Amino acid sequence: MLYVVPSVVVSSNRVRCAALSVLGALFLALLPLNALATGNISLAWDPSSTTNLAGYNIYYGVASLAYTNMVSAGTATSITISNLVEGTTYYFAATAYDTAGLESDYSAEVSGLVSANVPNQVPTLDALVNVTINENAGLQTVTLSGISSGAITEVQTLAVTATSSNPGIVPNPTVTYTSPNTAGSLTFTPVTSAVGSAIITVSVNDGGASNNIVSRSFTITVNPVNQPPTLNALANVTINENAGLQTVNLSGISSGAINEAQTLAVTTTSSSLGIIPNPTVTYTSPNAAGSLTFTPVASASGSAIITVSVNDGGASNNIVSRSFTVTVNPVNQPPTLNALANITINANAGPQTVNLSGISSGAINEAQTLAVTATSSSPGIVPNPTVTYTSPNAVGSIRFTPVTSASGSATLTVTVNDGGASNNIVSRSFTVTVNQPPTISAITNQIIAVDTATQPIPFRIGDAETPVSNLTLFASSDNAALVKTANIVFGGSNSNRTVTVNPLTGQVGLVNITLTVSDGTATANSVFQLSVRLKPAPPGNLRVAGLP
Repeated sequence: MLYVVPSVVVSSNRVRCAALSVLGALFLALLPLNALATGNISLAWDPSSTTNLAGYNIYYGVASLAYTNMVSAGTATSITISNLVEGTTYYFAATAYDTAGLESDYSAEVSGLVSANVPNQVPTLDALVNVTINENAGLQTVTLSGISSGAITEVQTLAVTATSSNPGIVPNPTVTYTSPNTAGSLTFTPVTSAVGSAIITVSVNDGGASNNIVSRSFTITVNPVNQPPTLNALANVTINENAGLQTVNLSGISSGAINEAQTLAVTTTSSSLGIIPNPTVTYTSPNAAGSLTFTPVASASGSAIITVSVNDGGASNNIVSRSFTVTVNPVNQPPTLNALANITINANAGPQTVNLSGISSGAINEAQTLAVTATSSSPGIVPNPTVTYTSPNAVGSIRFTPVTSASGSATLTVTVNDGGASNNIVSRSFTVTVNQPPTISAITNQIIAVDTATQPIPFRIGDAETPVSNLTLFASSDNAALVKTANIVFGGSNSNRTVTVNPLTGQVGLVNITLTVSDGTATANSVFQLSVRLKPAPPGNLRVAGLP
């Protein structure tokens, strides 16, 4: 395809060359004129598809199909024809030729008028006024007017652009404009928390070779202002009468701007102190989070509005407040019973007594008859306990005896019932562990010579309910000057273990070694005595009998 860039297209015809060739056909088309020097026309074309291409010829003249001139373009796919007469229309066709000298048909004919040298008029744009806004002001719009090509005889596609001298304060604006309208607009948003000034330059370009641009500038001034602090919204809270201490988390606390380092103060108030006293605030500036706590007034019900305020100490825009409603519903208060600690006892431990405390109806305005019961989850280990309690006492007790020779654990649950229609029960559970202690075999007393260690001394460990791998061995010495605990070393595995004792060099005497096995709850000990003695003196003057 062949392209021409004249100012006016007169015609486009297809012609045939007298000498046909096997070369690929070329096509001729026009490009819009952007900038054309007087007396010149530029042509461009798509390459021929032939594989042995040698070059291209361009034919032209002042009459259609009457080509009086020819120039060779070589293997290039564009050329500028110079020294043409202004105001004259020229007609062009292109051919391709191969290495054998064969030449193709003409391409489609195109024509172009060589324009006279008329200066391009400068486009127009009305002056723009300066803009003053506050920090973080949000999206801004500036109207553009008086946009034109500069002359009614110039019908050009106009392009409008805008740049900022200080994108760190005001980024390059976004332009909204459609040519050839006389008006448009630009929008911009100042950078968050940035202050200062930026010069915005708006340019209109008509695409001409010269005198093609007009620019207008205006200044945007962003004034610093104190940004209001922030606090995330708070959800309403619904609780029951005598619900106890409540905590509400606060989040999103800030000075409102990353460039404002201010000491923030958080306060709270209640609209109904007879239901909800003013909450207590826990907050340290400049953290983004904090909390408030409150406890509803005993036996009170109703609602209160809690208002939380953050103050950054500025002269203006210094406070943000968030409110939420606390609703306290009237209900029967559940009875109370203090928590009960877990118990571990040995098998066949005999009767056990556990004291109960903190028993009440749950509210000073509720006088109810209280019933206390107790159950066991494993009666084969611990039977259901016997309860001793008289309402409305605050204390009582339960009593139980583990089943003979039984071991394991049972969960005992103690329940207080105030007889109400709802919220009438409180239960406390604790675990009773009946443990069989581990076993360890006895070791006989040992005698060794000074500066020697015992051989590995065997012994056995076991437990009726705990895997041997979960048992732990400990050793101790009652005479560290003779044997340090670190010098008592265990060996063996599973139930079969050994112990080796290495006394200190040069030391003699007696030491009691205690071996302890533990299942984590109970222990068993094996104690043996180690005697470290001097070796006997060797016999003197050894000789063979009968010899002098």
